[in-house]
Amino acid sequence: MKTVTRLLIVAVCMFLVSGCWDRREVNDMAIVIAMAMDKEPDGRYRLSIQVPLVSSLGAQSGGGGGTSGDKSYYVDSAVGRTIREANGLIQSRMSREIYYSHHRMIVIGEELAKDGMSDVLDIVARFPENRLTAYIVMTKGKAIELLTAQPQFERFSGEAMRELVKMGGIKVTLKDVAQMLGTPGVDAILPVLAAVESHPKGKSKEIQATGVGLFRHDKLVTIAKPKELLGLRLFQRDFTPFSIVLPLTKHERLTITLSKGRAKIKPVIRKGHIHFKIDLYASAVVVENLSNLDLEGEKNIRMLQAKLVEQINNGVNRMMQTIQKKQSDFIGLGISLSRNYPREWRDRYRSRWNEELPKITYEIRSKVIISNFGQTTKNITKGEDDHE
Repeated sequence: MKTVTRLLIVAVCMFLVSGCWDRREVNDMAIVIAMAMDKEPDGRYRLSIQVPLVSSLGAQSGGGGGTSGDKSYYVDSAVGRTIREANGLIQSRMSREIYYSHHRMIVIGEELAKDGMSDVLDIVARFPENRLTAYIVMTKGKAIELLTAQPQFERFSGEAMRELVKMGGIKVTLKDVAQMLGTPGVDAILPVLAAVESHPKGKSKEIQATGVGLFRHDKLVTIAKPKELLGLRLFQRDFTPFSIVLPLTKHERLTITLSKGRAKIKPVIRKGHIHFKIDLYASAVVVENLSNLDLEGEKNIRMLQAKLVEQINNGVNRMMQTIQKKQSDFIGLGISLSRNYPREWRDRYRSRWNEELPKITYEIRSKVIISNFGQTTKNITKGEDDHE
């Protein structure tokens, strides 16, 4: 009797753990790498997805089983009144279930960004299969063009976009955008990528970072070029080193990398007027010296640091002018104000902060330390007489 009881218990246990009733086989899934969303002229939405062709991944040049040409991925798109409706249309002609849990990139087209991106991002963030850690970018023109580009170093343009965003210093995830759109006192920004011709010109199209999209609330107001937002990197939560060219004379210049940097914003309200004190700190490394300047002299070091401070201040000043002109607070001046003056922020400024931006004043104070000159303080191609 005991033996029978034990056998029954084992049988029940085996029944409970046997099989996977809700399993998903890889052969039954279309795994999305990247997705793009556009606004059509008639007001409807276009959803595009990039899916790898598993049968082509093992071959060096792709293949696609006769359906993909020389590409190892497949791009499909559809137009609907909503993003979900467009997704349903794509699914209706796809033999595998569309699976979003592994997508890493979301691309927003320019027209959609101008019209407002809150509604379309709601569908992306609402369902658990979508990843809040996916990077989000925008492009001038149609977003689908980035999915159909074929870079040389990566098999998928979605992967190329992801690597560019990680290296570019302006990293924005879906979670970041949700927080920026839902937090009074800060406006959203998005990296701008473009599909450009390769050099020398060939069959491939490379992905290139071309600027930063600045938003007011959820609508695009302008696209700024990287050089117009030199100071923006200093205000990022995670600082990414970047290089600047420092001219000395018409023919002499140095390339300097800012290896560390941070910004501190302190607001002051006096007689109803808002003034911001902006303190910047940076550590620099000389990576190229195309001049006769000897970096061993303390006088020359002080001169370089002063020029760096001037260039950083000019960059941040241009950025602040953009903030005031476009009424887009993409560095979070309003957040700093709300933390230091919570009552004034709640009662007076919160509901009309963007309209208040042109009235603010500010002062910029920078401190830069050159911490490394490389293995030599002089240009090794210059003779001794050149430094005299």
